[in-house]
Amino acid sequence: MVGSVGGDDRAAPGAGHALRWPAGLSPGCADVWAVSELAIGAAPAAVFSCLVTVGRWERDFAAIRNVRVAAPGRGRLGPDSVFEFEIDGLRLCAHVVGFRAGHRLAWSGQGIDISAYHEWAVSGGPGGSRVLAGFAGRGAAAVALREPDPHAARRTLDRWAAGLKAATERGRR
Repeated sequence: MVGSVGGDDRAAPGAGHALRWPAGLSPGCADVWAVSELAIGAAPAAVFSCLVTVGRWERDFAAIRNVRVAAPGRGRLGPDSVFEFEIDGLRLCAHVVGFRAGHRLAWSGQGIDISAYHEWAVSGGPGGSRVLAGFAGRGAAAVALREPDPHAARRTLDRWAAGLKAATERGRR
């Protein structure tokens, strides 16, 4: 397992307090998982807007490619959105399972030999935001990600978070 804390430590930061891990994909059950936390110099609404605007993902997040939303022309995620994307070459078909405008975006996804969960929790005020991101995966592809490099999932999540920070702060200028 990968993460900033041990996979079975429920009291650890990000292991359950702000993120809502689904049954079977919590850090204690996942084959691979990661948590990332960062501060962004922008209001939560701006951060959240960047997260849900999937039409910008390929430009703002280096590892993301071939994003498609099932509802043509929407380009934004909302409750129950269905979408597809590739991250570091892994193709996922995803469904938004948690949505609280301005604060929480979570999806479950399926790919070849992987079930995944990804959540973003955004809090803060007009001057800045705290973003907590979590990822968990189960299946042969998750094990294949972890085995050669136990920190690969964390680095990917950190890159995505850094891209979110750069895109959001760049948008404020």
